[in-house]
Amino acid sequence: MPTKQILNLGRAGIIKDIPSILLPENAFTDGRNVRFNNESVETITGEAMYQVIGTPSTIEYGMHWRKPSIGYNIYFKDGYIVRVDSVGNTSSPLLNSSDLKYDNSVWHTTYFNGGYAVVFNNSKSTPLYMLHGDLVAGTEPQELPGWNYITGMEITAEVIKPLGYSLVAANLTINDNGTIVNAPSTIRISVQAATGQFPTVWQPGLTTDTADEFEINSTSPILDMGELRGNMYIYSSDSIHVLSINNGTRLQPYAKGNGILSQGCFAEFEGKHFVVDRNDIYIHSGSGGIESVANTRIKDYFFNNLNKSKSDKVIVKKNSKAGEIWVCYPKGSNSLCNEALIYNYKNNTWTIRDLPNIVSIFETYSTSNGFAYSDERLVMLNNSNYSFVVDEGYQMWDGYDFVNYESFVAREKLNSGDTLGSLFMSSITPIFDKVPLDSSINITVTSQNNYVLDPDWSNTSGRDVFEFLPNNERNQGYKVDPRTSGRLLNYKISSDDYWRLALIGIDVYPSDRR
Repeated sequence: MPTKQILNLGRAGIIKDIPSILLPENAFTDGRNVRFNNESVETITGEAMYQVIGTPSTIEYGMHWRKPSIGYNIYFKDGYIVRVDSVGNTSSPLLNSSDLKYDNSVWHTTYFNGGYAVVFNNSKSTPLYMLHGDLVAGTEPQELPGWNYITGMEITAEVIKPLGYSLVAANLTINDNGTIVNAPSTIRISVQAATGQFPTVWQPGLTTDTADEFEINSTSPILDMGELRGNMYIYSSDSIHVLSINNGTRLQPYAKGNGILSQGCFAEFEGKHFVVDRNDIYIHSGSGGIESVANTRIKDYFFNNLNKSKSDKVIVKKNSKAGEIWVCYPKGSNSLCNEALIYNYKNNTWTIRDLPNIVSIFETYSTSNGFAYSDERLVMLNNSNYSFVVDEGYQMWDGYDFVNYESFVAREKLNSGDTLGSLFMSSITPIFDKVPLDSSINITVTSQNNYVLDPDWSNTSGRDVFEFLPNNERNQGYKVDPRTSGRLLNYKISSDDYWRLALIGIDVYPSDRR
């Protein structure tokens, strides 16, 4: 019988920042392409082809518009916007323009009035909208009505979001007959619009409704906004303000020192905002408390690996089906998102997943006789005309084809608590309760006495890696015998097959008992 059983493998996740020797036994110091769930750790699901868009040949942004009658995905590339239905049929372009104002567009979208309308904004031209049931705006995007309310003056906004029955725009640029004025801390609010309608007035003073325009007291530009509990939370790089329009316009500071890294770096979940800022990753519920969810776990790893010159490429997206929030970012010298740090907000764990150099990720739905609105999925775009659905099968895109991928967990520098004594690991018994019939899993076990050195996983001796066959009824199916000793023990479990690990048994004792 193993002298030690390590349980609750789904509770700690991957912790990269704290010294390994200080971690609890059920925490992993490294891992990739795994998911912590149901008190266990398992291979994370991969991706599969979702839709192939005929034109254009590269897509840079996507969204799903769930209209009251029917839904479809919308794909963007500069002045070309096209919709695709559930079976992959591409419509005539919603927008097909070679106008210079759409060149090099970075599109963002938002819903309004429960999905009756959508707003398309590239931050460099007058925002566009579509309205379900409208004779004109129902079939092709139109400029926001009443937006440029002074003749000869064109306004652009970095961000537009809904608040109740109004729209709120922020970080404006004003082109007054060729004279450019930047207003990075200016907010403008539209009048309200009834369900099925769209706001038509932005000019303050024309009505007694919510239309307004004002500056906030911020030392840096407004980068993003999001509704939470009926208020709008306005994020700059180093501050948060809260806006309410329920009984007149009311603006007040919420936090200083905390902010947001760039547009698109927050997600709403369970009545809270999850935010990546320039120094931390945190959550808040709008009640004043700000709580780091990355400190001492994965914060240093993230900021040390982030390509800071491409921090505007970071994407934060909720994976509702899995109870996760994905922080997709360009790692190392990459200019596109090649890695995701995934926070499971149900069990408060972090994991790491490979990404196929994505430029956009959006929530949509599986397709089976139409969009299955009970099956929400994430879809990724990688600057081609391909889109990939997440959590589908056990292969990943390598740039050319779908291939098997390695998933692993590792624990480094495991110690009994006696930093002077040496441990002898006779055997390790991993309990896999879900594996394919032909599953083959590699288990690497090493030991060391020097804490400063990193574990050596190279297997240069040929004696550190063991093939574990879970379905073999002989020894290879329930244990391996590394017979290694040292003050610190390291193990790594990896495979390119699916596996789920429920617990780990270790036969370990002081070396002098051998």
